Amino acid sequence: MFACGTPQATRLQPVVARPVAPEISMKYNFYEANDSLHFYMRFEDEQEVLDVLQSTTSVEYFVKTGLSDRDKVLAADSLVKPARKITDIEGQLHMSFTIPASIIAEPNILHIRIWQALVGQERMAIRYRIPLKAQMLEKSYLLVKVKDEKPIFGDYLNTSDKIFIRQYDSQTQPLTVHYFEGDLAPALPPMSAQQRATAPAMPVADTLAFSAGDTVGFERDGFYLFEPSSTFAKGILVQKWAYPQLSMAQELLQPLIYITTSAERESLMNATDAKEAIDNFWLKVAGDKATARELIRSYYGRVEKANTLFTCHKPGWATDRGMIYIIYGKPNTISRTGNTETWIYRESEVSPYVKFVFNKKENNFTKNYYELIRHREYEESWYSTVAKWRAGITDNM
Repeated sequence: MFACGTPQATRLQPVVARPVAPEISMKYNFYEANDSLHFYMRFEDEQEVLDVLQSTTSVEYFVKTGLSDRDKVLAADSLVKPARKITDIEGQLHMSFTIPASIIAEPNILHIRIWQALVGQERMAIRYRIPLKAQMLEKSYLLVKVKDEKPIFGDYLNTSDKIFIRQYDSQTQPLTVHYFEGDLAPALPPMSAQQRATAPAMPVADTLAFSAGDTVGFERDGFYLFEPSSTFAKGILVQKWAYPQLSMAQELLQPLIYITTSAERESLMNATDAKEAIDNFWLKVAGDKATARELIRSYYGRVEKANTLFTCHKPGWATDRGMIYIIYGKPNTISRTGNTETWIYRESEVSPYVKFVFNKKENNFTKNYYELIRHREYEESWYSTVAKWRAGITDNM
């Protein structure tokens, strides 16, 4: 309001976009040979805003008798950052080193510290810890991708990928591989009183054997478990096409289960042109093409991220954590205590406070399988958040 005189123009405050903070994750693989444990590590920024190889100034490791900085150091070294290779994926940093087998035992801990150069002279140290167990010395093989000759760190491959097997034991035996047809059953809503069957319920569909030096292709999609009877069995989910990205119409249909009615799903599944049916669904939800494109980008961007982060014996989008990530987005806070992971979404103008707790399910299939503790109290929050998707609201997405 103005009392008198010439109205003044409202001064608009500039909108300052909050920079996306990097989140550098580490994955590792290892094998035992010549009385040593050989480690391979991959660092990358989950937010894809930082080229970790370029920004890293140094990497150090320490083997200590515990978790604390005050614990006794049994071994330590600094690592030389490698030069970028033409086969490297941009943004990733790969490192390798060797630790004497004599110190691979509990309660010893491998501490890794990676230094990142930030703005100006500022540096940031990121720390990782890996418990060392005597059973790790039983692993004498490595699965390596043919196309770049790097160890496999993740939990998924495509049917177009090929790997070969390196074995380092003088008493080499063929590697046993159990094949499972896979589990595509999507997660149940967080307020459901039911619970899907856990990973070990899957029956073995086939048993294969591969020798050292064999090149392995994957003609069938599904779940492959290498050395199923060993302590460090390796499970790999093999999917078609461009996984973790979904691009084919039939793939795009499946994750819609979280925001569609049973009648809508039946209509989509029976459509003669699945791609057109999906486009029409999003256009109906959004009301216009521009909003529809934004919703599609947001929804399937979360699906791809869920596949990247949470793939186990099933696609990441179909897991409990994947379901919550797709509908609610990235949590404000993630805390881990033992085998429990807690996600907190803080209260905002568009969403109330909500907390989800996941328990890790130990099995021989995967180390990345968590189940949500379900409660009826989630019902209001769930339906409210799904309703925003169906109303075409992209706030906080």
